[in-house]
Amino acid sequence: MEIVFGAACDGQSFPDFPGTAGGIVNSMVLGPSGLLDILEIQLGLTGPVGAAAVRVAAYAARLRASLAEAPDAFFASSFSQDPWATAKMLLEWRDQLVLGGWQGGATGAARPDMLARVEALKGALPRGRADRLRSVLTALEARPVLSISRISLVEPLEHLPPGSRRLVEAVAACGVTMDVREPCAQTASGDLATVQAFLTTGAQTAPTGDGSFVMVQADTALMAAETVADWLASGSEADLAGTVVLSPDGDTALLDLALQARGLPALGQSASSPWRGALQVLPLAFASSWAPFNAKALLDLLLLPRPPIGQYAARRLAGALSREPGNGGEAWKDAWTAIEAELTKRFADQADGADQARRRLVRWREWTTGGHYSRAEGMPASAARQIAARVISWVIEADRGAHDPLLLTVAAAASALAEAIDVLGLEQLPALLVERMIEQVLAEGAQNPLHLATAGGLRCSVHPAAIWGPVKRLIWWDFKGPGERIPTSPWSRAERDALAASGCELEPAAEASARVGRGYANAILRTVERVMLVRQSLSGGEETTSHPLAHQLHPVVSQAAGLVTWKAEQLLAADKQRLAGRSLARQQVKALLLPEQTAVWTLPQNAIDRLEGRRESATSFERLADCQLRWLLQDVLRLSEGRFAEIPGPSQLLGNLAHEIANMVLPPGPAPDPEQVRAETIAAFDGMLAAIASPLQQPEFAGELATARVQVPAALAELARLLKEKQLSIVGTELERGAVFADGLSVIGRIDLIVEHETEGLGVIDLKWTRSARRRRTELADGRALQLATYGAIAGPPGNAPVPGAYYLLGQRRLIGPVGALVAQEEVTAERSLDQTWSDLVDSWRTWRNLAREGIAVATGLKGADARMPEPLPIPPTKEPCSYCTLTRLCRVSAKAA
Repeated sequence: MEIVFGAACDGQSFPDFPGTAGGIVNSMVLGPSGLLDILEIQLGLTGPVGAAAVRVAAYAARLRASLAEAPDAFFASSFSQDPWATAKMLLEWRDQLVLGGWQGGATGAARPDMLARVEALKGALPRGRADRLRSVLTALEARPVLSISRISLVEPLEHLPPGSRRLVEAVAACGVTMDVREPCAQTASGDLATVQAFLTTGAQTAPTGDGSFVMVQADTALMAAETVADWLASGSEADLAGTVVLSPDGDTALLDLALQARGLPALGQSASSPWRGALQVLPLAFASSWAPFNAKALLDLLLLPRPPIGQYAARRLAGALSREPGNGGEAWKDAWTAIEAELTKRFADQADGADQARRRLVRWREWTTGGHYSRAEGMPASAARQIAARVISWVIEADRGAHDPLLLTVAAAASALAEAIDVLGLEQLPALLVERMIEQVLAEGAQNPLHLATAGGLRCSVHPAAIWGPVKRLIWWDFKGPGERIPTSPWSRAERDALAASGCELEPAAEASARVGRGYANAILRTVERVMLVRQSLSGGEETTSHPLAHQLHPVVSQAAGLVTWKAEQLLAADKQRLAGRSLARQQVKALLLPEQTAVWTLPQNAIDRLEGRRESATSFERLADCQLRWLLQDVLRLSEGRFAEIPGPSQLLGNLAHEIANMVLPPGPAPDPEQVRAETIAAFDGMLAAIASPLQQPEFAGELATARVQVPAALAELARLLKEKQLSIVGTELERGAVFADGLSVIGRIDLIVEHETEGLGVIDLKWTRSARRRRTELADGRALQLATYGAIAGPPGNAPVPGAYYLLGQRRLIGPVGALVAQEEVTAERSLDQTWSDLVDSWRTWRNLAREGIAVATGLKGADARMPEPLPIPPTKEPCSYCTLTRLCRVSAKAA
């Protein structure tokens, strides 16, 4: 067996195989991990490798045990604050020492000797890469016969990290021939040769701009991808076979889209990410289990592309959470009732259908009944294992033997978490520790399984040092900083000397930095025809930094006076451009003008037909009064933004909470005693809070919640006092009312509070949670209290005159209404009464409805609408009808008129 060995060749390397293009038998390209795997197989040392989280948990248990004997250990303070992060860091230190040759013994330095005491504790530490290396090196000391005939090094032996160098030396000591591959057997020319000479000898010669070495600068990654794809497409298919794309961040998704748009093969590189949808099931399952109940976490779980419960159930529950974010409100109960009915119907034809429906319902409820464990007290280890087991069960059921990579990653993470909990040995797990463990098991993330490479001559590598053979053309994609991170050494000079005396060789930071720098230069030194370095100025909305190699090349590039730099945006300036020895041709596309603002629209017949038989509401009247087009689109045609379910903001939550509690503490009958209302509100507050407004229990809303605990009881008590003072009894709260009026007008509404005076009759009160009274006072003064007017028109028996109304502002504890209204405590002089407002509203509705019947819709916020506004219009649009509209992009209100 012949091996090409490189420090960075564990991933994708180039060439793919030693020898001919098709590869040769019994030869391979390997990095440190690959060589370790081969040697373990040949030496019979294969065995399970501990997951990172399990190893950290085991080391945390060791550190905890060592502190019982040495409570003043150097890590005692940090371990008491964050045991997982401390154990993770110290395990990295320990592995670093083992890679350097440390055998676990004392060295005479305090901190390494403390780690030696931890190492000596009973109980096996799950094997990591460092332990595997030590075992292999020990076995190679016996000079066994290996089935490896030659090992060719990409880098000289002295340039390898200490662990890799010791491994290669041990292999060579077993009779394996070792040699070093020269950077390039062929000779480059032109600017590329100039750059290579500078990297090897430091000779500074000014480039001439012959195109053999080009630095492409783009404002955005999209323009960079267009440039690279155009350049590749301008060459022949045979040229692809000699071209390598270097993508250090391992993600070519954007570039692949540009390549495939031109019929070129996709590279298929996808960066590993812990944020892929299926991987979020595990952290969200734990996040929704903490108390106070986290409605946002559960909503995120339900809105995943592949939720752990049925899509139908997830949608219903997500809708309930967006209306009443809690797990005990009426919307939540109604959603489960609908889900149960759907499951019963789905399994009705099966013999054991009832049992199947019941079992599935129980499983789904386990995912959604969160809020069990206090973050302050932590979670029992047994409960954490159950959650992990639930995730594993879901993966098995969802995968159904398909071996989905994402689902298998989730299962592995959940299994590692369960094992880590066992190894840790704690009965109660603090919230921070649980989150640290979840973060660890998901640290490696997963690649996008749908992003695949396609067949073709184009090749990709993810590390510049993984290029070990000659490359004709190199494209360094995403050539930006900061580059590879050089770990800092935690050891002092004295500690390093003590470790070196005991046979532990640690790589100095300067040598590590030089090794990384040589890796950067390696890719350019092995290229024989052309190099293109592609950098975008912006990445993810942030300005990028220069790559370290760009800084290294600056002395020679700066002499080129811009001859080796090429701005990608100039592709858009002309039909033909010259880049890196190729002519890039682009055809100008005729620009299409964006739609212009249209103040008057013609309605199709099917839209006109939907005007008949519909029912209006106070909300639809408000939209109609401001903009007929908005009313037609949202209320008649039922057009919506299509938003995802989302948790309401704190103001809306407080308003919903106050409304629901008012419904409880203000029963029909005489106005209750204010102090009794206050006491009942305080008693009901926490229960209703968890049921329908649980986000207010989160720390970020502590101020709003503290205010609400005072304001809501005080507001409802004051409302009860005002009702008593005005001798008003309660007819009911949250009452559904409807009425049919002349000309086919049908109106429905849900009225917050209907009251009655013994002699003066009914009245309506609309409860509002608002920061200021200005808006409601202005509505009353301007005669535009359309909601009160509508509620007053439908509150009484059919055919009766509208009843008076008022707003009760909960936050300000003010009951305001028009002058003379029996329900108003604070009277506002209005331009017109609520009776007249209702009459004018009906006339305005009739006018707009008749115009729509003629097939005409008017966008009242646009210039030119005045010419088609109907006259007379008793309630005209407000001065800024588009302020609260969500359809401004459709109407192009923000666009300049042509």
